[in-house]
This record gives sequence, C-alpha cells and structure tokens, in this order.
Amino acid sequence: MKILFVNNGLAGGGVEKLLNDMLPLINESGNYCELLILFDDDAKYLESLLNNGVKVQIVPKKIYKKGHFQRILYIMNYIKNNDFDIVHANEFPLIYYCSIIKMILGKKMPKLVMTEHNTDNRRRHIKLSRPLEKLIYRNYDKVTSISDKVQGVLLDWLQPNDRDKYEVIYNGIIIEDFRKSQSYKRSDLLPGIGEKDKLLCVIGSLTEQKNYFFMLEVMESLPDNYHVLCLGEGPLKQKIISKIQQKGLQKRVHLLGFRKDAARILKTVDVLVIPSLWEGFGLIAVEAMASKVPVIVSDVPGLSEIVGEAGVKCSVNNIEEFVQAIKKVVNDSEYSHELIKLGERQASKYDIRKMTENYLRLYEQLVKYIDI
Repeated sequence: MKILFVNNGLAGGGVEKLLNDMLPLINESGNYCELLILFDDDAKYLESLLNNGVKVQIVPKKIYKKGHFQRILYIMNYIKNNDFDIVHANEFPLIYYCSIIKMILGKKMPKLVMTEHNTDNRRRHIKLSRPLEKLIYRNYDKVTSISDKVQGVLLDWLQPNDRDKYEVIYNGIIIEDFRKSQSYKRSDLLPGIGEKDKLLCVIGSLTEQKNYFFMLEVMESLPDNYHVLCLGEGPLKQKIISKIQQKGLQKRVHLLGFRKDAARILKTVDVLVIPSLWEGFGLIAVEAMASKVPVIVSDVPGLSEIVGEAGVKCSVNNIEEFVQAIKKVVNDSEYSHELIKLGERQASKYDIRKMTENYLRLYEQLVKYIDI
C-alpha cells in the first residue's frame, strides 16, 4: 500500500510525536508512506523522520501564503500525481482540505481516512458549523478516534447515519524507550536543587488547553521546596513568564522549552501533573506511567479513560485537590509505589506497534474494498 499522511506541521505536539514514531514502522512493514505538511516552521521532528527514511513533502511557502484555495489545489495535484492508495488527514484545516478535494476528484480520490484527536474544539461552539461539519465528515471513508470518549463526543456532535465507519484506535508509544531510559542526576537537570526538594513536571504546549496558569496557582499553594519543570513551547509563553514574575515564582517554576530528552526527565522527577482543561487522550500520561512515574491528572474525558485507576484524578481547576494529591504522592512512598505498579500495567496497553498494526489493518480493509 502507498499511504499519504497530511498534517499541519512537525512541531512538538502529540500528533507530531505519533507520526514520528508510527511512520517508520509503516515503512518497515513493507508498505510505503510519506508525509505532506503545510509548513516547516519549528519542525522539531523533521530531521528524525528524514533520518528514518520517511519522505516529507512541504507545501512551498509562496503557495502556503496565498491562502486556502492555493493550498487545496497544491495538495490535490500532489495526490493526483502520486498514485496513493490511502490519504490520512490529521488536524484542522487539513481535514477540511482533504474532504473538499474528495468532492472535486470524486472516484479518482484514494480512500480517505482521518483521525479525531480531541474531545473539544472551537468549531463545536458555533451552532452554524454543525451542518458544515456533517458534510465534511461524510466524505471520509473511515473516521478514527483516539479514545472511546473522543468518539462518543464526536458522534453526539455529528449524529451520523453511517456509524459503522467510525472506529476507535488508541494512541501508542515506544514503551521500551521510556522503560529503559536513564534518569539525570537531579542537580544536573536543575542546579541548586536540594535533597529535600520535590520535583514536579508538566509537559505540553503552552496553550490554553494545558492550563499552565492554573498550575502556577497550585505552585503558589505548595511549600517552597516544590519545583516544577515545564516542557513545551507555545503562544502563551510570554504571558506565562509575566505571570511567574508577578507571583514571584521564578526560583520554583522552570520553563525548559521543547525537550527531546523527555524520557530521561520523567525518570528524574517525583510526579507528572496534567492539569489540562480537556484532553482527547493524554499521550504524556502513558509515557510517564511507562517511566514508572506516578501521574496526577484533571478528571476530564479521554484523559481519565486512558489513565484508568493508575493515576490520581482531580476536579478541573480545583487547587486544593491538586495540592493535596501532589503532597500525598511525593510524601507517601507506599502510595506512590502502588500507583507506579498500576501505571506500568496500564501503559502496556498502549504500544505504538499495536497502534500501527491496527491502522494497517484498517487501510488493508479499505484497499481490499477497492479491489472488490
């Protein structure tokens, strides 16, 4: 099979990490895949994909800057000229672009697949967008969701007649990378940290969804020997820095930016905290559990499903619940050890190879249907 993935870019988000891990495995399976992206700004996974033999096609900047019509035309011509069996779209606006291209190409369009990654987005808060969304999703031959809750919310939104084409395929990680990673010496990671200091970690883009401002309020309520490492980049960086300064947390909140050594950092910290406002899956939670690190999360759909009973779930934006949960996990070694054992078992359910096999099975079914 010849498969084209289309994505916005290759920055440090969860979708990009999944593509970075899965696409080489597809090529290893004897099939062929490549990736088309709209832009290469901040393309943190570009070098990794190229080094692993994955072709990455980038929409030329002069075309990208001309707007939606020219982008759609470029992608359509690329699909027409390369004889793909499957086109797999991720993220808005590409899920719209590919649906429109199918309207134009009709039967000449390869089988079209998309993945729904979240339980919420801005479009679902605009009533008039529902009829348009119904049309866009109708053009897909298969719509996958990364968790049961993501699919449930999507079906409630679309109310489709053809529910059989909707399927859940869980995300996955390279579990061994996290199990075998080596921790840092804590003072190398954070100079000046003492033996009695507690080290928390938050990983995710600096966006509204990841709820960093709330995490700063939690830090205000924790003792002075609690530090948090924040891994990620994003549009709210400067506002977060200003808020850190306003609260006088410069010595306890450490913005490390995007890091390729997240596995080693996880092995070094006492607990991972995910205070997200919404989360379709929570890939970083699986990475932490595989790293034998206890997790404390917002009790939101998708994330709660993936963590199961292996993590501590707190009410969204409830400072006291998060504070007490953090204190208990980092100070009660028996409790922490029990969470770690549960987390190891939970993480084993989400292996990248199993995820890749499930997608290949789906693609094969669609291609087989063409042959029939």
